[in-house]
Amino acid sequence: MKKYFSILFLIFSNFIFADCSDLDYDLCLYYASYGCEWNEDTNACQDSGGGGGGGDSDGPYTYSTITEAQGLRNGPDYLDGVLYYPVDANPPYASIVVTPGFGGDGSSMSQWGSYFASNGYIALVIGPNDPINDSHGQRGEGLLDGIETIRQENYRQGSPVNGLVDEDNFIVSGYSMGGGASHNAALMDGSIKALISLNPTVIFEDCNYCPEADYEGEIYCICLVPELIEHYVPSLIFAGQVEVNELEAYAGMLGQDVYTNLPESTEKIIFEVAGEGHGAAAYPYGEVSDYILSWLDYKVNGSEEACNALLETPSITSLYNTNITCSIVANGDVNGDSIVNVQDIILTVNLILNLNFDPLADLNNDGTIDILDIIQIVNIIIR
Repeated sequence: MKKYFSILFLIFSNFIFADCSDLDYDLCLYYASYGCEWNEDTNACQDSGGGGGGGDSDGPYTYSTITEAQGLRNGPDYLDGVLYYPVDANPPYASIVVTPGFGGDGSSMSQWGSYFASNGYIALVIGPNDPINDSHGQRGEGLLDGIETIRQENYRQGSPVNGLVDEDNFIVSGYSMGGGASHNAALMDGSIKALISLNPTVIFEDCNYCPEADYEGEIYCICLVPELIEHYVPSLIFAGQVEVNELEAYAGMLGQDVYTNLPESTEKIIFEVAGEGHGAAAYPYGEVSDYILSWLDYKVNGSEEACNALLETPSITSLYNTNITCSIVANGDVNGDSIVNVQDIILTVNLILNLNFDPLADLNNDGTIDILDIIQIVNIIIR
């Protein structure tokens, strides 16, 4: 373990870690994407309260929180869990466990907790037991322990999410070192539904696959090769186009490299934000948020509409690749059986009679289903 910490500090030796309150005005602005903001009233730098500096936090649902002081389980493999949950969404709720980067605690990811909960998901935000010394693997164990906490909330009398947890849909996520830890969790538990890896850094030490290097008389072997990240949990990965300029020692072990080395049979997306560095996905905003919601809708709900949205290249990306495939629904195929026939006409008539709406039956895209849509289906059949 001592050797691991030596390696970790070697990698971060050229990277500054400090509390926001320790920074002057110029440094505070520089590290805005890492969760710092300048308070004009106090004339001091402070934590912005989220995974980064601002962003779109609010979805359509109200939400609340449960802390360990209120009965939430204190997991042994993580520290200070806070569970965010939607109040007025439609249960059962899929769940996401979120962990921070190197040196951060759970509060630094609070903006992600509120974002997920306000969009209808349970989110448990956790910190590592030791923000400096816990390894990627230990943080991965913390994510799995967080899943156990949510499971127990589903059965705890008095919990506001008692009986409301969808136990078939657990997602793990994290920023930076926490983003890398989401892949460690996936290597330990292949039943995870999906992961969201926010500017991940990874460390895999294995002298069978990695070249040896000497650091102060100690031999270590660090690299990223396919054999070391062979998991099959669907992965949405964010990275910054110039991130490697900030983390030169992590060259070959950032988000783009994770995407390349994951098995081709693993559903995966790399979302590289143009012109941005290590803070590119540190907090929820814009298309980063939009694509995360589409990813969740696709993996949790099986939405083909969301799947197709994920095939569109975001406007803010310098690199966007994916190997996911989506079912193509033919125009007029209301029941989705890949055939346009009289059954689709019957379904459309029933929608009209019952005053229901289905976008697959709205062939002329006028927001209503009527005889004009039936005529279009007939024309498709007789062509």
